[in-house]
Amino acid sequence: MNFGFVLALGAAFCAATAATLQSIGARRIAATEHLDPRLLWRLLRVGPYAAGLAFDGASSGLSFAALRTVPLFAVQAVGAANLSIVALMAMLVLRVRLVVQDAIAIGGVIAGLALLVISAVSGPPSEVPRAAGWWLLGAVIMLVVGAYLGSPRMRRPALPGLFAGLSFGSAALGARLLGRVGAVGDLLANPITYALVIAGLNGLLLYAAALQRGSVTIASASTIVGQTVAPAIVGWLLLGDRVRPGFAPVAVVGFVLAVTAAVALARHARPHAPRAEWTR
Repeated sequence: MNFGFVLALGAAFCAATAATLQSIGARRIAATEHLDPRLLWRLLRVGPYAAGLAFDGASSGLSFAALRTVPLFAVQAVGAANLSIVALMAMLVLRVRLVVQDAIAIGGVIAGLALLVISAVSGPPSEVPRAAGWWLLGAVIMLVVGAYLGSPRMRRPALPGLFAGLSFGSAALGARLLGRVGAVGDLLANPITYALVIAGLNGLLLYAAALQRGSVTIASASTIVGQTVAPAIVGWLLLGDRVRPGFAPVAVVGFVLAVTAAVALARHARPHAPRAEWTR
């Protein structure tokens, strides 16, 4: 197994821990009608959320390292598998009983990841025009503006969860592109760096909003869809992410199996009853 996959699995474990802690912390702050960046500042003073954010940082660092050698579609699919880790943690630590469907879904995640491991070709991304960085930054800014303008309509968790997933996916795309950048000076002058930071912060804000607006099952599932499908397509079309000759069907089956099974396990992400109060 490529060491990058080991790093991606470590990132998934950290993300699973972060999701559990953040779902607890986000519920302790009243939801706002509009997306409010100050929400993140308030959440930082909530112990469980702050601890979850630390695990999120560790997950991002491990994912960044994995993306230097592992295709984007594979890393994102491994990241989606964090919900199977949440399910296993619930079974071992919280003594939650898993039904037959849960066991099948966990087996599906494992099988899907195994298919991705044997089919993906490791290596850095293909060279892309420098303008690609500006296009990514522009797309991230449009995503931020669209999420803010549409926030009054986001009364349920699915839409902010999807926007959060698209933001996290954009950050992962930026991390994959930055795999070819070495010097710190080049990083500071590169628009991809700012796209990555903005997308990451926007994703955190939107995911917190999704957790406040209802079922963590729906929030987690929609986030997984947003952060895996679109980046996988972009990586395949623009970054030269490829699979071994003759293994394309294996990779497709593995990706679909891992993501679908992860969505099926989303209900294990520590659901809580939604809070009814809203602040402006």
